[in-house]
Amino acid sequence: MDSRYHYDPSRTPFDPHIRGYHPHNALWLAAAGNLAYEAEETIRTTVREWGFPRFAFLHASTVMGTAGVPVPVDTQAFVCSGRNTTLIAFRGTEALNIKDWVTDLMIATVYAPVGVGKVHRGFDAAFAAIRPQLELALNEQYDGHSPIWITGHSLGGALSILAAAQLSFAQKLPVQGIYTFGQPRVGDRTFAKFVRKALQDRVVRFVNDRDIVPQVPSPGMLIKYRHHVPDTHFDPEGNLVMRRSWADQTRSFLRGSPRKIAQLGIEGFTDHCMDRYIEHIRRLVESST
Repeated sequence: MDSRYHYDPSRTPFDPHIRGYHPHNALWLAAAGNLAYEAEETIRTTVREWGFPRFAFLHASTVMGTAGVPVPVDTQAFVCSGRNTTLIAFRGTEALNIKDWVTDLMIATVYAPVGVGKVHRGFDAAFAAIRPQLELALNEQYDGHSPIWITGHSLGGALSILAAAQLSFAQKLPVQGIYTFGQPRVGDRTFAKFVRKALQDRVVRFVNDRDIVPQVPSPGMLIKYRHHVPDTHFDPEGNLVMRRSWADQTRSFLRGSPRKIAQLGIEGFTDHCMDRYIEHIRRLVESST
């Protein structure tokens, strides 16, 4: 098995009932977020080794737009169940996938699926494309009471937030935790406030040092994109900073301006790599055991 997907529940057992950050849960969900980039059979084999016998691979390539014109997307995710848990993992942006970049660049806003605030049009289209498959998979797998966990890296993190809001608010399902890695801003201030109130301490939003993606879309003067919760931040040495000072948070917010983004340099892209997140989290797990 690829080391990036290595997760041993017997050695570092996840706790499906915990809320907030836990290093074992972080390792499990980081591995799942990375696994979401792989082909269906690789994912199926790996999650079975993790102890999840029920599995569904989700993939959507188009969605019908509001004007009745098909919108190209390429949304990939998987749902698996077992060990008294249901896991949903969304794939992020693939560097050579033009449809993913089209999705990321559709920065105009539309009303959120849950009807509170506005969200990024491209993220909304990508989630709308896969939502019927997600609901079907949950109808087939979900036992009605086990906690649901959701994860994703980059674009997958944005989709995780939309899915969590939809499942917990509209469908009243017990979403227990959402861990995102290098997630971009998803919606406006109203949507961010709604997510913060609806999901409370269930969301952990990891940001690795100078990762450029959490700084976009720009907070701007017109659209006013906002993050829903403060970040859980890895500093330049890979140390985890759970509660940064207001000054640090303000500097992070201001990085979202085009001028500040241009100053992030090559580290802004290399720090976004999911392997970097997993490397830091593995070190945290080792130091805690």
